[in-house]
Amino acid sequence: MRTKKAMLLGMILLLMVLLGACAAPAPETVTFPDENLEAAISDALGKPAGEAITPAEMAGLTSLSLPSVWDITDLSGIEYCTNLTSLTLGASQIDLSPLASLINLTWLDLHNNQISDVSPLASLTNLAVLNLWGNRISDISPLASLTSLVGLNLRNNEISDLSPLVSLTNLTWLILTWNQISDISPLVENSGLGEGDAVELANNNLDLSEGSEDLENIRQLEGRGVVVHY
Repeated sequence: MRTKKAMLLGMILLLMVLLGACAAPAPETVTFPDENLEAAISDALGKPAGEAITPAEMAGLTSLSLPSVWDITDLSGIEYCTNLTSLTLGASQIDLSPLASLINLTWLDLHNNQISDVSPLASLTNLAVLNLWGNRISDISPLASLTSLVGLNLRNNEISDLSPLVSLTNLTWLILTWNQISDISPLVENSGLGEGDAVELANNNLDLSEGSEDLENIRQLEGRGVVVHY
């Protein structure tokens, strides 16, 4: 009996050792495939260019602005900025995947980045303000989970289907100008849009003739106190 118990204990200990050996240890320094991102992070940290950056230093950043002058094309490495609450990145060409784990973000500005896939943003449920203007977005369904949003700027994209916005009942301002929208009924279905909120709809494919469904929907929103620019 004791022999069996000893053998079982030995197997358990061996398994624990093997699992420990397989676990990937945290890196001592962060590797950046994009040297421009590395330089921008060094600048934000006040470190000399080329000096190693640790995960702990990355975790210390809470706000980061990466203007177009940095010409960043790969965000790999930014996932170590686990305490970021504000991020601005403009006029680059990027894959958003490294942002998916930055769940503490409340402000995110990704204007003019030629983005077409916003699915990595679906996990960022603490976002309060999201700027995505000037991209190539047609499918906004991943944004349906961002129910904490109070402000959303989708100006100048390729959007036609607004149904994912029905669930965003905390919105107080919404910018949809210069898209391909012909049906705004999902905005009427959004029960949160009401007194003092603002929606911008100019330069879309709306039928604004008297008696049209679009004009009737606009009047319904206005009747609830929504300020609608069309």
